Amino acid sequence: MSQTDNQSGSRKRDETLSKDGQWRSFPKVPCLLQYVNNGNYYGRIRVNGKLIRESLKTTVWTTARMRLTDLQKEQRENSNRVEPPKFSEAVELFKQELEHDTTLKPQSKKYRLYCLTKLQRTWPELWELRINEITPEACKEWAAKLVSEIACHYYNNMLGTLKQILQTGIKAHRDGPSHWLQTMRQPPRN
Repeated sequence: MSQTDNQSGSRKRDETLSKDGQWRSFPKVPCLLQYVNNGNYYGRIRVNGKLIRESLKTTVWTTARMRLTDLQKEQRENSNRVEPPKFSEAVELFKQELEHDTTLKPQSKKYRLYCLTKLQRTWPELWELRINEITPEACKEWAAKLVSEIACHYYNNMLGTLKQILQTGIKAHRDGPSHWLQTMRQPPRN
């Protein structure tokens, strides 16, 4: 064995090959893998129970170790980020809350649902947007068109319904995805 091979081996510590001989792992650096065929290094980490394998885009041992640390940090930070719900999901939550609201009379609940139907007819694209994608300018543009189409008291109730749905979506996002997904999956209470 030449001296360069010996130095390389000691630097990488004890490496082990997978059963198929395609992957080299390093027990002293447990989340690091090397693909034997081309020498590229990969990070293999578990974040919130999800296994992630990502290329570190290097064939150099020291660079791979540094990038592995960066990958671990980045994935853990990203695991806490959650996409806000779509407007359609917020509408479903709003409907559930409306159905179980004991402070409203049945006719008031029907009126809110009627406002919701009108909202969907006048702004159908809204249903596919995420809560954070709805801009004040888009709301103003929609409201400017709507004001000429309907009576002022109905207009105010439409705006109120939109505001309540947005607040429901924001609250659901703030409480976390598990909360709003769990709420959406619950069967209606009778």
